Amino acid sequence: MEEKREECAIAAVSLPKNMKNLPTGGAAYYLYKMLLQQQHRGQNSAGITTYSKKRMQIIDTYKELGMVNKVFRSHNMQKNKAILEHYSGTKGIGHVRYATSGSDKEGNAQPFERHHGRLWKWFSFAYNGHIANFSELKKELKSSSYHLVRNTDTELVMHYISKLLAGDKRPDLVDIFGELSETFDGAYNISYINAEGLLAVIRDPLGIRPACYNNDNGFFIATSESCAITSGEIEKIKSIKPGEIVIAENDSVEVKRFAKKRKAAHCMFEWVYFSNPASVIDEASVYETRWKLGEELAKNESLDINDKDYVVVAVPDTAKPSAAGYANKIGLPSMEGLIRNRYVGRTFIESGNRLEIAREKYNVNKSVIEGKKVILVDDSIVRGTTGKAFIEMLRKRGKPKEVHMRVSCPPIKYPCYYGTDMSTLHELAAPQYMSLDEVQTTGIDVSDKVIEKIGKEMSLDSLVYQKIEGIKKSIDLPEENRGICMACLTGEYPTECGKKLFCKALKEFIKNPKKKHKRVV
Repeated sequence: MEEKREECAIAAVSLPKNMKNLPTGGAAYYLYKMLLQQQHRGQNSAGITTYSKKRMQIIDTYKELGMVNKVFRSHNMQKNKAILEHYSGTKGIGHVRYATSGSDKEGNAQPFERHHGRLWKWFSFAYNGHIANFSELKKELKSSSYHLVRNTDTELVMHYISKLLAGDKRPDLVDIFGELSETFDGAYNISYINAEGLLAVIRDPLGIRPACYNNDNGFFIATSESCAITSGEIEKIKSIKPGEIVIAENDSVEVKRFAKKRKAAHCMFEWVYFSNPASVIDEASVYETRWKLGEELAKNESLDINDKDYVVVAVPDTAKPSAAGYANKIGLPSMEGLIRNRYVGRTFIESGNRLEIAREKYNVNKSVIEGKKVILVDDSIVRGTTGKAFIEMLRKRGKPKEVHMRVSCPPIKYPCYYGTDMSTLHELAAPQYMSLDEVQTTGIDVSDKVIEKIGKEMSLDSLVYQKIEGIKKSIDLPEENRGICMACLTGEYPTECGKKLFCKALKEFIKNPKKKHKRVV
């Protein structure tokens, strides 16, 4: 029912010199297609930077606010072709953005390009993640007479890369990002290109955000999610491991380690909500994980369910696999009692009318719901801002006998400092119903008493959440790549700055637990 927003997606492509039958735009075409497949990760802006030795502007950047098809004028064949031809190249990087920091202004759209007279100092990059120690590093830059115009961590990353490119000798990218791995705290996946035609994709040492690639005889392609590669009928996908950099240059592709091996901390929300169900993240299928989450959720069911009175309904669209897994486990079909309006994007209603927001997003299929005891399956409840209005709409339009909710993710108790748009305790639903002792006790599931309060506030007949152990069981990562970040569930942060920011947030919450969090929906 709510939008849980993650920052961005990146893409990169390098075409071999002898590649024949190139589509219009070459690298620009492939980047457009990859960004389109990752639109779910960001709808604020889209952009590409391409490389071509045939033009004076060796690397050239095109970016605008809006969805990918709008930015690339897909509604008009001539305009679309003109854009692709103008930015035609043999290599390039791309980006779609949702703003967790900075405003929705075109200047914040990515990639960020930094011009310079020396080719290896002239670069562009796209970035996905969040630098947790942004404030400290900003002060450090300011002390060296740097100025951040946009006040975003993307701009900060650009300045730090630029600093390490200073001097008369071209440094190795492995050394650059090795040094930055000791500086940056947080999540940072980066696609990078310079005016010498050097292309690279970097994944942070904890692997918080996903990144993968394919290399077929010099045709190198990399994205945040595998669905953007497999959509082009490419089968073999490799994950970029945490702390690795993949460098494409002169038709050769090398994978190198730039940071010391650490315990991975893959964001659990990638499987629960963010990623396309067709994607495979670090060798674990998103769809299969969501199905398992539904099965685990069914194990906690206490209702005396029968196929005459009850119906299982998914809250579209990300909860559908979990609803199917849950329904299969308890022996009921998962029915489409709610139909999402796919033509409604992000909604800004200044009046704050939650009921109107729910009405815009969903149609109620009364033939499925009327007179039934409805079990709604959702992927998560973060803020609970639209939940009550949504249930009100469902009861009014669908006329169910009862409404129960089952949530495939445990209650979100704590902020995220690694790129997910939930940065304070005050904006989260669960802490508002917990005692201060409960909020300060990390690493455990929320009590049934608290869940009952949330359910009552949302006008539900019953509410059941996933257990923390259910998340661990469902995300089936290979042994060598195991390690999940569940800090927003447990309060156990994988980085030092994350721990410090949490302590600060906790003190603020204890000082004023009833503070109202103002938020534009």
